[in-house]
Amino acid sequence: MRPGVLLAVLLTLTGTPAWADTQPAEQGRGDAVRVTSLNDGRFRFVLGPTQFVLNLESSISGCTGPLYDGATGEQYGGNVRARVLDEVRRAGFWYVVMQVSTNTGCNVQGLCGAGLSTDVLWLKLDGRLRPVARQAASVEDCGTDTELARFDGRKPEGGDTRLEMRGGVLSLESRQDDYTRKVTTVTALRYDRRFPERGLLRSTRQMPLN
Repeated sequence: MRPGVLLAVLLTLTGTPAWADTQPAEQGRGDAVRVTSLNDGRFRFVLGPTQFVLNLESSISGCTGPLYDGATGEQYGGNVRARVLDEVRRAGFWYVVMQVSTNTGCNVQGLCGAGLSTDVLWLKLDGRLRPVARQAASVEDCGTDTELARFDGRKPEGGDTRLEMRGGVLSLESRQDDYTRKVTTVTALRYDRRFPERGLLRSTRQMPLN
């Protein structure tokens, strides 16, 4: 996909230019903690006068740097999109679950350059929005042949997957195909907002690659 076409697609899907310095997360109007992506793997969390910038780059499987054209060297800025799936306050802590979507590769002309990666992040923040604990799960990634096999939500043609919770529960399965070992690994992921302190519960099973 040519860079101009890719950027037009990103603008259409996100409503924000891919080269924007920041992108507010998609979240409910009633969410007390407001989240903004700084487009480089860092996120700003704001609660009234309190704010904290948290670097989550190591928890994101896709590109957190500038997008660029490997053939021309042109750069287009970062494009790290976020959706807040759940936000709960319990015993003085804030629990935030986010879906983070990125381009798999930074080189838009390279392998998986136009592919998408989706991660689910669980964060436990104290009253000053400082991180106490975190978990991350890659559920969709072109570079590792990981794809969603079951989830609530929808996947627009050529766009970011939109994960949704049902009955206060996020439940999904992703599969990763290992063509060298001829094995498929299926990972089940579950989060229940009634027990946010339990975080992301995962289980895996393997089967022969069909």
